[in-house]
Amino acid sequence: MKSLKRASASSCHVDASGLARMFEELNAHQVHSVMVTRDNFVIAEGWWKPYRREYNHIQYSVSKSFVGTAIGFAVTEGILSVEDKILDILDDVLPSEPCDNMKKLTVKHVLTMSTGHKDERNMFHEGEPWIYSLLSSYIDEEPGKGFRYISSSTYILSAVIWKLTGQTVFEYLKPRLFEPMGFSENIWWEKSPEGLNTGFNGFNATAEDITKLALLYLNQGCWEGKRLLSEEWVREASALQIKNEDNDRNQKLGYRQGFGTFSEDWKSGYGYLFWHCRPKGAYRGDGIYGQMCIVMPKERMTIAIAAGCREPREILDVVWKHLLPAVDNDTHGQEGDLRLQQVLEGLEIPAAKGKKTHPDQKEYSQKVYRIAQNDMGMKALSFTFPEEGNPSVAITSCKGTMETQIGYGEWIETDTGYDPDGFSCDNVVFFGQAACSGAWQGDEYVLKIVYTRTPFVDTLRVRFRQEKLEGTYTHTVKYGRQSYEVMGILQE
Repeated sequence: MKSLKRASASSCHVDASGLARMFEELNAHQVHSVMVTRDNFVIAEGWWKPYRREYNHIQYSVSKSFVGTAIGFAVTEGILSVEDKILDILDDVLPSEPCDNMKKLTVKHVLTMSTGHKDERNMFHEGEPWIYSLLSSYIDEEPGKGFRYISSSTYILSAVIWKLTGQTVFEYLKPRLFEPMGFSENIWWEKSPEGLNTGFNGFNATAEDITKLALLYLNQGCWEGKRLLSEEWVREASALQIKNEDNDRNQKLGYRQGFGTFSEDWKSGYGYLFWHCRPKGAYRGDGIYGQMCIVMPKERMTIAIAAGCREPREILDVVWKHLLPAVDNDTHGQEGDLRLQQVLEGLEIPAAKGKKTHPDQKEYSQKVYRIAQNDMGMKALSFTFPEEGNPSVAITSCKGTMETQIGYGEWIETDTGYDPDGFSCDNVVFFGQAACSGAWQGDEYVLKIVYTRTPFVDTLRVRFRQEKLEGTYTHTVKYGRQSYEVMGILQE
């Protein structure tokens, strides 16, 4: 990995006090990391402990902007054009005649979310190859006539890259983007059952990696004096390709359930898998729960954000409120830089609050409770409360058993041992790496679990009742259901 250059905010003519206020206010919106650049220098970067700079974070639909970039490279290399029809490229998928509107579908229609579909295609449970499921679907309206955010459609572009190059999108981007720009070695991308990158989702990368994509576009496709991506593609991809001011229609139809409510930042237009923003000329890659890759050409700035926020619009409201007035504002100079540094060093997700011990905790220690059937797949639960040192927990699920120490007033990190299979980043409860803290609140033990490569910060609350255990497991964010009852009986 090649690190970006660093500089103070004041040296780049940005008021660091304004940035400090931005970070302070973002504390209330479940943000996990933020990286800000100006003139190709990182001027502010912060991670809310236990998240760390070297950790990947699931990027969700920011992944689409990487797929769009892969298409940009392919166009630059003359492999295809945006006007090419999808079925002319993927001509060996369908065994029978598709619908008339599918015959009209082009690469550009997919890039601009104007495929004509009214509804998402639920490929995950159909038992068919994903690309067959998409291309055999019925397109309700003529492509190109209106904006409708159909997330799964981007997988078509992943299949296009595969068909034309024999490589996955990840493999195709590696020598063109990841290696020349020095992305971290640990980036990865989930794959479909067919072995292709999911495209619409599943890219995992650090804040600095996301910043590098933003900088490539900010610099019109150039990196360190060398052209990687054509300037024409950057101009087209970032331009207003389709209007979406009636995006509330999509909200009412429920397609963004779990994504929060819309603001002007979701109704300011759309390019090639980039959303336009309220500030003039700004645009972004955007993923559920507040994953963002923001490019601000007018201000010569970029912002990378990772979060687990139910209302991502609130994050952008905070950014525009504090960042824009700070640009070309030298009011506080080096004094502001010092304040910003102090704020950044103190960023942390609050650990569980309460007392360290309970007078009856020895009675509950090391007992195993068999958990009643539940949608989480949790099967057994056991706590150990030693007289000295940290308590620990063992959670057995359908994926295995997580055993970890629990910090008090701090986070203790662990590798859970879980290894979710297949396309899973949106719908599992337990992940591979976590950090835990816990405390007693009266007779209730509260365990907070941060899955440090994901947006998920979960809370398990349990009460011990003689030979029974009862409580709740709650997610800060999650598709669909947010909270579950946990009921258990003492295992003989």
